[in-house]
Amino acid sequence: MLVIVSMELLRQLRKIATGVVLVISLLLGVSSIFLNNASGLEAKKIVYLSFDDGPHPIFTPLLLALLDEHGAKATFFPIGHRLEERWESDDLHDLLNRGHALGNHSWTHRDLTKESKENLYFQLDRTSKQIESMTGFRPNCFRAPFGERNNNVLAVAEELGMKHVAWTIDPQEWREPSIEEAMEHISERFENGAILLLHDRRFLTLPILHEVLKRFPSSEWDYRTIPECKVDNEKTVRSTFREKDAVPVGNVTEVVKISENFKFSGWGYDPDMPEGGLQINLSANSNIENFSFETNSDHEFTFEIPDFEIGSPVCLWLENEGLLRHNTFLGCHNAS
Repeated sequence: MLVIVSMELLRQLRKIATGVVLVISLLLGVSSIFLNNASGLEAKKIVYLSFDDGPHPIFTPLLLALLDEHGAKATFFPIGHRLEERWESDDLHDLLNRGHALGNHSWTHRDLTKESKENLYFQLDRTSKQIESMTGFRPNCFRAPFGERNNNVLAVAEELGMKHVAWTIDPQEWREPSIEEAMEHISERFENGAILLLHDRRFLTLPILHEVLKRFPSSEWDYRTIPECKVDNEKTVRSTFREKDAVPVGNVTEVVKISENFKFSGWGYDPDMPEGGLQINLSANSNIENFSFETNSDHEFTFEIPDFEIGSPVCLWLENEGLLRHNTFLGCHNAS
């Protein structure tokens, strides 16, 4: 009799447990649906594109255009002396305006583990100073040439306020493999959280990147900047750095879907309009009417546009109110 009672009790407990599991599953499912509807965006797998050894006067601008075509963001690790020789401040701001990030890749691309502490400090600090002289901020991250680092390298970098960023995929396009060989290497390692290493001083990087974005489209993959390289006070330091009659600077910081609308948030600063009111022009594809908005007194903007079944990234510009120079391009961003 006691055994029968115990078995019956066990059955009841199993029923209760099963019911609890079903309720939890139902709640999780409802929660997931609610969250997806609230954001309007399904979770995508994240991947990080990174480019070393630039800038190149031809290949880097072509890469930027290709990234904008797909609304993809990337992190660039330029060599210090190449920045000094090849780019003006506005060129580097253009890269940042489009939503990309910057890191330090040393001054002359030496194996840092073989350098004295004095030379090591020079390689990293001079590059950070060069970036600061052009943008107003020092980078938060660095990538050691060849990936070679030891405790001395990491200690000096930490002293200079930088964390090391490595990679998980390296097709070594500088060896000039075929595109098929490079893509086979990439495809075998392409996964959520992967960091792809390419070089914006190599022509072969262009067709490889084109194939990557084609095979792993932005409708399924979210191409973001490396988190360790984010500059928290970017708006303040870059705005303070601008002088009168300079081209405006800015950044789109967030794109989310709310109900039937897409919400864009960001900032734009023109030193010739210290009170704000800077005009933002927005366009997507030829089937959509263009829109225009303005920054507020804090030089920030937030606006919503209807969901038009947008089939291509949405691009933004800041109107230049200073000298008759070009408007500032804020890049193209995925809103689908």
